[in-house]
Amino acid sequence: MRGIARRLRSSFGMRSARMTIRSQMAWYWRWMLNLLMMVVVGGVVWWLVENSYRITGFNFDEARQQISTLGEENGKLKRDLEGAKSSLTERDRQLQIEKASQSELARTVAQLQDENSALKEDLSFLRNIMSSGTTPEGIAMSNLKVESDGKPLEFRYRMLLTQGGQRKQDFKGKVQVLAKVEQNNVLSTVTFPDATAAETVGGVEFRFYQKFEGRFRIPEGSVLRSVDVRVLQSPGGQVKLSKTVNLS
Repeated sequence: MRGIARRLRSSFGMRSARMTIRSQMAWYWRWMLNLLMMVVVGGVVWWLVENSYRITGFNFDEARQQISTLGEENGKLKRDLEGAKSSLTERDRQLQIEKASQSELARTVAQLQDENSALKEDLSFLRNIMSSGTTPEGIAMSNLKVESDGKPLEFRYRMLLTQGGQRKQDFKGKVQVLAKVEQNNVLSTVTFPDATAAETVGGVEFRFYQKFEGRFRIPEGSVLRSVDVRVLQSPGGQVKLSKTVNLS
């Protein structure tokens, strides 16, 4: 009991420990202080962001002006590029037209040269006939040529047919081509026009002279060795003239 009484006296008596009393801030003052600190911190952060270019030497206005200038230059370059593309396309089109015109002109010139050469040959032949004073009786063939037509297996032939003597009437007949071809080491003859062709195919009718030309095609895989050109009289089909051209 004495121990308990001693403890009570030490806790509540004159010798008990001193109690410290402190004043406590109201909660609304604490909230206002926190809010004020947040505002101050936010202001400092905003100032740092807005004035960072001054610290780092970066100028927003100058950067905006440079971006605007670069945008204008980019637009100008794009317009120049589009103009250059249009000009290049137009030049390519003109170049293609010029090339096509030159190719067509070259073909026309080559064709005219061939025709001119043929006319010169015909004129030379006719001059020889006229200068000789007399012409042989019957049908004659001159300037016979057989050549490739520019395509595989296709050939072209041309000739000048004349009639000498008294020439009492027009000569009527037909030109027949016998092409001797080799295929797989075997020789064969192909006739143009064939038997199924109309009578008018290859027909000729003249009193003095007539130029004649034609084309034929040999079978696939064959090689042309020679060409025998015949002039048949109509009616009857009698061979009036024959001439052979060897090609190999």
